[in-house]
Amino acid sequence: MRRLMQYVRGRTDGPRRRRALPRWMRKGLLALTILAMVAGYFVTVAQVSRNGWIDAQLQLGREWLSGRVANAGFQLKSVVAFGASQTEADVLRAALAVEPGAPLLDLDLQALRHRVEALPWVRVASVERTLPDRLIVRVIEREPAALLQQNGQLALIDTTGTPIPNTPLSPFIDLPAVTGAGAATATPALLDLLQEAPALAARVTAATRLGERRWDVRIDDRVWVRLPEQQPLDAWLRLAELETKHGMLRRNLLAADIRNPQQWVFRLPAGMRLRMAIENNGS
Repeated sequence: MRRLMQYVRGRTDGPRRRRALPRWMRKGLLALTILAMVAGYFVTVAQVSRNGWIDAQLQLGREWLSGRVANAGFQLKSVVAFGASQTEADVLRAALAVEPGAPLLDLDLQALRHRVEALPWVRVASVERTLPDRLIVRVIEREPAALLQQNGQLALIDTTGTPIPNTPLSPFIDLPAVTGAGAATATPALLDLLQEAPALAARVTAATRLGERRWDVRIDDRVWVRLPEQQPLDAWLRLAELETKHGMLRRNLLAADIRNPQQWVFRLPAGMRLRMAIENNGS
């Protein structure tokens, strides 16, 4: 009887407790709730943005921040440039187009970099701000390599074969002149080849690209050297070695045809032809 009374009392004491939901179900309901909130947020943003309200508020925020930055003293006072030797300060300043007193944190550094890199002499540039009031510009300028003769005109090109426009040519009159179809794009490789014998390369005054296949180079503005299409470096190095030993290019020669590795032909002014057999193992 006591057990029965305990059972009845246990069934009648207080309200009956509900069973807790399984953990996976609670997590699922929470995820659905968050998803619904996020979807509602994006719907609201999409509706508001149709009227341009967000754009207007962002613009107001930028203007407010610019004013705060300026009032805090972060205003442009100086521009410092490094690496600009051919680019004049006035030209660089005009390309930047920023005035003293401009809010420093409001400057678009990427746009400034693009404007600097559009200058004729600038190959690569970087622009950075230094608080509280300085803009630092670093440039790597193009390296002049040759004078390209094309359609009766001369143009300065750099070590990549890219023209450097709007540049006076008189300071670079000692650079070699290159001409011929495809000369501009082939000049970098030619210059690398010639520099393998730097003493002889310093005496090159001109080069002509023939058939977009090979080069004739002019030494001391007097002797034309016909380089081969295949393995021109080998021929150039052997010529430099012979020139060091015998100085034959300083003699009364008009041309040296070194296209055939077994037989080089030297042309003399009087029309006489001198053939020199070049053995594979020496001169």
